[in-house]
Amino acid sequence: MPKTFKEFMKELNTKDPALHQEIIEESDREIEEIKKQWGGKRPNAGRKKEYKDKVKETFDLEKSDVICLKEYAKKHKISKNKALSEAIRRLGNN
Repeated sequence: MPKTFKEFMKELNTKDPALHQEIIEESDREIEEIKKQWGGKRPNAGRKKEYKDKVKETFDLEKSDVICLKEYAKKHKISKNKALSEAIRRLGNN
C-alpha cells in the first residue's frame, strides 16, 4: 500500500534528517512566495462608489423627519443617504 505524504516525511526524518529539513524549508519558502501574491489592492476590486463627489455635513432634524427618512429608506431598500439625496433632487426639480 502506498504511503501518505505524512508517513513518507516521518520515515524520511528518521532515515535522513538533513534531507527532511531541506524539504521542509523549501516547502516553507514556496508557501511564502505564494502568500505574497494574496490580498492587497487589485484594480476595480471592491464595492463601487455610489457618490463621486461626496461631502460630509451635519444637520439637526426633527425626530419625525428622521423616522420618515428611515422608514422610506427601509421600504425602498436603499440607504438613508440615497433616500435623502432623492428627496433633495425632487425639491430641486420643482
